[in-house]
Formats: sequence, structure tokens, C-alpha cells
Amino acid sequence: MVASVSALTSSAQAASYYEADDYYSEGGLSPSEWQGAGAEALGLSGEVDRDQFRDLLDGRIGDQQLGTYRDGQLEHRPGWDVTLSAPKSVSIMAEVAGDRRLIAAHGEAVRTAMAHVEKHMAATRVRDGGTVTREATGNLVVASFQHGTSRAQDPQLHTHNVIMNATRDEDGTWRSLEPRAIYQLQKQIGAIYRQELAVKVSELGYEIEAGKESMFEIKGVSGEVLAAFSTRSAEIEAALATRGTSRDAASALEKQVAALDTREAKVAADHAFLGADWRETASGAGFGPEARLAMVREAEAKAADPAHRAAIDMQGERAAARAVAHAADKLGERQSVFSAAALQEEAGRIGLGRIGYAQISAAIDAAAKQGDLIDRTFQDRREAEFAGFTARQNVETEAKLLRIEAEGRGALAPIASDLAAAKAVASAAAQSERAGHSWNADQRSATEQLLTSHNRITAVQGYAGTAKTTTVLATFAREAEARGMSIVTLAPTASAAMVLGEALDTRSDTVARHLLSPEPPDPARPAAWIVDEASLLSARDTARLFDLAHKHDARIILVGDVKQLGSVEAGAAFAQLQGAGMETAKLAEIVRQANAATKDAVLASIEGNARKALAALDRGGGQIIENADRAERFAAIAERYSGLDKASRARTLIIEPSREGRDALTADIRDALTQSGALTGPAVTVESLANKGLTRAEARDPLSYDKGDVVRFTRDYADKGVTRGEAYRVESIDPAKAAIALKSEDGREVDWRLRQWGAGKSQAFAPQPMDLKNGDAIRFTRNDREAGRINGGRGEVIAVDEQTRTATIQTPDGRTETLNLDAARDRHIAHAYVETAFAAQGRTADHVIIHADSGATNLVDQKSFYVGILRTAEQYSTTVAAG
Repeated sequence: MVASVSALTSSAQAASYYEADDYYSEGGLSPSEWQGAGAEALGLSGEVDRDQFRDLLDGRIGDQQLGTYRDGQLEHRPGWDVTLSAPKSVSIMAEVAGDRRLIAAHGEAVRTAMAHVEKHMAATRVRDGGTVTREATGNLVVASFQHGTSRAQDPQLHTHNVIMNATRDEDGTWRSLEPRAIYQLQKQIGAIYRQELAVKVSELGYEIEAGKESMFEIKGVSGEVLAAFSTRSAEIEAALATRGTSRDAASALEKQVAALDTREAKVAADHAFLGADWRETASGAGFGPEARLAMVREAEAKAADPAHRAAIDMQGERAAARAVAHAADKLGERQSVFSAAALQEEAGRIGLGRIGYAQISAAIDAAAKQGDLIDRTFQDRREAEFAGFTARQNVETEAKLLRIEAEGRGALAPIASDLAAAKAVASAAAQSERAGHSWNADQRSATEQLLTSHNRITAVQGYAGTAKTTTVLATFAREAEARGMSIVTLAPTASAAMVLGEALDTRSDTVARHLLSPEPPDPARPAAWIVDEASLLSARDTARLFDLAHKHDARIILVGDVKQLGSVEAGAAFAQLQGAGMETAKLAEIVRQANAATKDAVLASIEGNARKALAALDRGGGQIIENADRAERFAAIAERYSGLDKASRARTLIIEPSREGRDALTADIRDALTQSGALTGPAVTVESLANKGLTRAEARDPLSYDKGDVVRFTRDYADKGVTRGEAYRVESIDPAKAAIALKSEDGREVDWRLRQWGAGKSQAFAPQPMDLKNGDAIRFTRNDREAGRINGGRGEVIAVDEQTRTATIQTPDGRTETLNLDAARDRHIAHAYVETAFAAQGRTADHVIIHADSGATNLVDQKSFYVGILRTAEQYSTTVAAG
């Protein structure tokens, strides 16, 4: 019941496949229809004509031939198949119970989904000299073919939508289609289809049971009945199991491979026999003819009741407005600008089964007219442009932080005079020279600039490896303290704050904690807040920090690099402020990498030239391991890492951009370490707790939670029996009431009403199975000040006890502590072998191994690649495993 997208290999294959005999066939041809503005422009409507279909697949449009001639041969891709499949319960009620109204509902939902594709994803590439740009066209030529059975001869209502490789540009010229958005937004296409179908199914009198990602089933069709008609799903699940994974854990590629490996040729069947067989199977699963007929009749009666239709119409407009507002709130927390297509999808997910696509579109238009949504151009990771919006509150937040920065210009006296600053820099540089490290002009200029600035807010923009901390910040902090100032070092993460605090010998804290409980201002000792990794700060937190600094009359020095990864939440505040004229000292000379080729690779990655960066690594700055197969790349990384001695492994950083890839690579590395003897003894299994990272909007959504999740609140709710920091397990979820039943570790029950209290002051954690052996490297994933743990802090397992279910950990500073593997407090751990680029930002290692998958275009870009290769210290090397 998901959307699948596949490229057609030839027009002959496509034509014969879509004309195959099927349940709906008449005379051997499946029911079909033309869709799209492109088809309308060509005068195509109604049933798909075989000859016209074949011509379009071959790229022939009138007297125009699409494609490219190479060596006298025409190269033209026929098109793409977007297949939309109904939930299994819908197929069963349509095909087995005989409610043909559902077939029409499926067709309407398919048309809505394909109209969404046409509006938001249709584009062509336009070449102007050496520049290629993406131009949205808003028109497609689509041939849709409806089928009713799966390859395993189960009931499966689905439609193949053949998108021709042709679209008209703004000049009316037919051009080849640029399909990247269709591939990238494959899940969105399926979600839009299911959302519209859910509304239609509800209108027809059925109740639906909502699941994750807009999945749903018709209420009353049992799990036993669904399983009886899910032969293909069982085959794919079994194939994944043989590969050591499952449908939930497998990547999209692994699922696709499993589906192809288990795929049988589609064969013609006697449809009268199939229908009888299906009815017999349903009865055997407890869904007999009486039950089937009763469900259909009850739904028909409900749909015929005027009160049912009136209730749907009455709630629709209000529900759509609320869903759009909630969706914009959620998306706006993560992105300053979000695509119109994403807003449509998210609002549909929130209003699943209650509001349709047209109602959501109308609500979006209304919100835009009211000024709650503001039109913006949305750019994806490859800078392709789409229609988009920003939320009004985001604009207000950005305006606030820019205003406070501007008002702070010239507001303070400098820390040191020009002469005193020059003397301080000369002294620090001379001392560094004696230690064998010369200062460069950028470092001198930046330090003097900070010490003599009259502005409340200044910045240090410096590439990683420019020695910002040991030269500029260390000298600034020392001179400021000598002149009576209080220095506080801050960072978005506890580990980054601790590293900077130790380097400057000052008090450190996370930005979040500082905002909650800042040090009281001392009129006799003004404060300067040095904020590291400033590119990771959201616009919201930056604005709050600026506001606090203004109230406390404190100085802020933002330190970071706009070329590195930005905030998980909305807003590229650090870059915006620089663009708006914030005083910025710049360091561009990289001194960390002594290896010239490695330095060239870093500089090339800053330019965004991956080819040049890889070439530099290949000629002496590192090593490139190329292999088309991801499993073999992972095996090579695991072998290389496990072959290092213990000390070298501790100084090696492995980066994989995806969480799914990180888990798979971790498993390979641990297998290799077990074989080499680095990991020993029996494994103890623990349900580790991983932060779900919910936005404030998601935290109020009951569908964001799963049974077994652990919730912690960041404040007391005494009247509810809730204590700050205590762990509560999710026992059950009531989506209709937005209520969650929680249970504490000592057995106390809590009735949590998400829309009434606590959602904005909570964190949710998902249990994930992991095992521990002697020798395992782990990291803590949550700050726990009482236990002396910080998020990202490392440890080594030196003993495990299966009987007491404990693990003894030794930290890098030699401390040992024992973890109770059944206590929630001690389960905030993960293996520490592989990092994502976000987690790696700010760390330095002697050797870095980067996995760069060219197919992972949503994960591997200039910033993540740059963050990866600049982690290497001094003369040490970088290895890139690429495919």
C-alpha cells in the first residue's frame, strides 16, 4: 500500500506489461485512462490507445522526436511507472466482500495523487551554455492502468501510472522530463494517495484505523484476514530475514532487492476461480459471507444517512484549518522555508480520514491570505527550486534576532584599546612561536578585532582547522578576564561546551541550559558569552540568547563556520547575521592538516567540488575505496578498523551519513571485532533508549508515540503525580482523545492528556535492542549531571554480568561505574563505532573513515562531506569508501 517508482527500460516491455490480462480486463486490456495537463494539451482523454501509448513511450510527439542521438543511435528513456496500491483491507472489501464503491474511491485517490505529482514535481532541465537549471513545468502525460490482483494472486487493488518522458516548457516546447523529485518524494506520493483514499473510505461509511505515515486499514477487517491475503508481504519478510534484517529495519534499497528477488512472473488466472478461492480463504480466516455482507450493508446505510454527510462537511473546513496550522507549526520548527508539497502532505497526515486534498488546499490558500503563511521559494539540497512557504512566527523570530544584533552595534565600550590589544596579540604570538606554532595574519587580526569591538554581538567565522580556539579565543578570554570580565563558554551540545570550557579554562554550559538558568548578572563584572558551533543554533534559540544578553548587558561572541552543517531546527541564523552585516572576524587559513594533499581536499570540499576533493585524497591526502556494493564497502571498513590496535581505534572516527547505515555498519564492525578477539565473552542484550527528537508540534501528536516508548518530563507536575526527570513507559495510546497511559518504574499510572499538559516539557525515547560485550565502545546519549554523564561522552565496557544484568564501564579519565541494564536511567547508551556527520561535527581524530554513497543524495552533500574530511588532525589521513 505504498507508492513505488521504477524506470521503464523499453517501450516494448512497457506496452506488453500494461496490456496484460487482469481482473478488470475486457478483451485482454486493463481499464485505463489518460491523465495530466500534458495529455490534455495533446488532445488525449478517456481510454488509453495502444498506438498513441507506444508512440509516446518512444518519444514521438507529432513531428517531434525526444531524446539524444549518440553515435547515430537514438537514446530515449520511455518513462516511469508510479504504482499506487490500496491498503490490504480496502482490496479485501472491494474484491472479496464485493463493495465496488471502493474501486471508484481508489481511482479518485489515484487521480488526486497524480495531480499532486504534476503540480509539485513535474520539471525539465534547461541547459544555457555550461549551466543546467531545473524548470518546473506543471504538466505531465500519464497513462493509468488499474489492476486488481498481486503477482501472488492475492486481492490487491492498484494502479500503474505510466509517466511519459515528456513535458512542455514555458515556451510550449516538448522536452524530456527531469524525474529526480519523483524519486525523492516517492513516500510523499504514496501518503497523498492514502490520505485521499482514507477520506473517500470514511465517506462511504467505513471507520478507519490510522497508523504511522498515513497508513490505515478499514476497522473490522481483522489481522488474521489481512495476513491470509498477504502472500507477497510474507515472501518479502522471509527474504529480508535471510539477510538478517526485517521490514522495519531494512533500508528502501534492501526492501526493493528483496521484492525483486521474490518476484514471480505475473500469470493469467481464471477470475471466477480466483473470486471463489478468495471467498473461501476469507471464510477460513473467520470472515464469512454473513460478516462480509453485514459490513458492506452497514457502511452503505451510514453513507446514505444525510447526517453522516452533513457531519463530514461541517467538520471539514475547521479541521482543515487546524491541520494546516499544526502542519506549518511542525514543519516551521525544522525549516525556515518548507515546500508547499510537504505542507499538503503533513496536513493530510494530521487530518487522516477527515479532510480531503481540496479542503487542505483551500485552507492553505486561506492561511496565506491571512498572512499566517508567507510565499517563499523552497530549495532542496541540490538547490532545485519549488513552491514553498515560511511561517509568520519564523519571520518574526528572524526579524527579532537581526534587530537585536543591529541595535547592539556601538553599544559597548571595547575590552581593550587598540594599543593594548596589539600588545596582547604580540605577546601571545611570541609565546606560541616559542612553542613551535606561528600565528598567521588572520589570527592576529581576528583577536585584535574582538578585543577592540564596540558591538554587543560579534562573530568569528573560521573554517575548521584554522586554530580558532588555541589562538583567537584563548587570547581573547585571557585578556577579557584580566580586565575584570566573566567568561562563559556555551555550545549547542554538552560535549562541545565541555571541550571549549576545558580549552579556555572557563565555566561551560549548553545553550539550552543557559537559557533556562543563566548566571545572574554582576554589574561589577560584565560577562562575555563565547558560543561555539554557532552554525548549529536555530533562529529561535539565537533570538532567545540575544534577548537574554541584552537584558543581562552581556557580550556575545558567536564562533562557527557557515560551510558546516546547520541547525536541526529552523533557521540558518549564523549565516543570516553575517549576511546582514554583523561584525565578523574571518579565519580562512587552515593549519590543522599539515599534509598538503589533505588540505587541498578540504579546500575543494569548501568549494563544493567533490571530484577535486577525492582526487586530492587519492594523490596522497588519503585513500579512496571504490565499490558499487554497499555491503562490500561496509565489509572493507570493518576489516580496516578491526585490524587496528586498541589505541589506534580510539583515535579513529568513522562517519556514515544515515542512521540506518550507521546501525548496519556498526553490526559489521562488531562482528569483525569479535572475530579478531577485541570483543569477548557472552553478549548481554539491553533495550537502549534513543531520543525520538520530536518537535514541539510532534510532541502533541499521539501518533508520534509507540507502546514501549519512555517519556521524561523536564519539570514537575505535582497534581498529576509526575516528577521531573523520572522515566515513564507508554502503556497504551488513544489517538481520538490524544491520551497516553503512562507507568512509572515503580508502577504508578499517569493519564497524560497531550493537548492539556506536559507535551512542551517532555522528551520521548524509543527502545532499541543492542547487546554489549567485554571491550565494546559505547557513548552516552543523554546528559545526566548527577551521574556525571554528558551526551556524547565515551566509555568502554570492561565487564558484563548476565545474572545481575549489569555492565561495568570505564571512562577515558579512568573512572569506572556500573550500569543497571534494566533501569531507564542507565539505558541512554549506544555503540560508539560510527557517527553521523552531525554527531561528528566538532570532533577531531588522527584517522577518519568516511562512507560516501553517491546514491544517497539526500544525505551526502557539500556540508556533510566537508565536515567529514576536515575531522582529520595534522598529518594524519582520511579514507573515503565511495560507491
